[in-house]
Amino acid sequence: MTVWGDIKKALAGVQALQSGGLPSIDELLAIHILYDKAAADGMASTATTDALVWMNPFSFPVYLVAAEAVATGAGITASDTDFATLTFRTRDGVGGASAAALTIITNLAGGNWTQNQRKAITSLTKANAAVPVGGQVTFSIAKTGSGVVVPVSKFVLKAYRAES
Repeated sequence: MTVWGDIKKALAGVQALQSGGLPSIDELLAIHILYDKAAADGMASTATTDALVWMNPFSFPVYLVAAEAVATGAGITASDTDFATLTFRTRDGVGGASAAALTIITNLAGGNWTQNQRKAITSLTKANAAVPVGGQVTFSIAKTGSGVVVPVSKFVLKAYRAES
């Protein structure tokens, strides 16, 4: 076990002595990455290609584990014909291709987006979740059929420090 692992284990022991309802040690030490989609798509067919969200400034890699979205400008009605695929991707920071880590689709399986209500982004590709030192997280939107306008939205990505 590493020093970081030892620290987490020790803190977990302290936490166990406390009364219930406390967040886990990982939750306490989580890194939250905020992203604002400041404008609605110009048209239903408008796509976005790898817009930079965050660069890892730490001296250790982090792993994306979850995300949430809140459509603040309007809602989105789910459709299996015309929909958007929103993807947070990781990049190695040295010119490598991006890899899809977190994805949500505005089809019927993904469900409607209600204005100002949290929407979990639960489709995680663990093999692509690592953001190395100097690596980046980007955001893209692909459209299917005629697409759908993705409104002004806020996103919160949760990441954990990798043990080294």
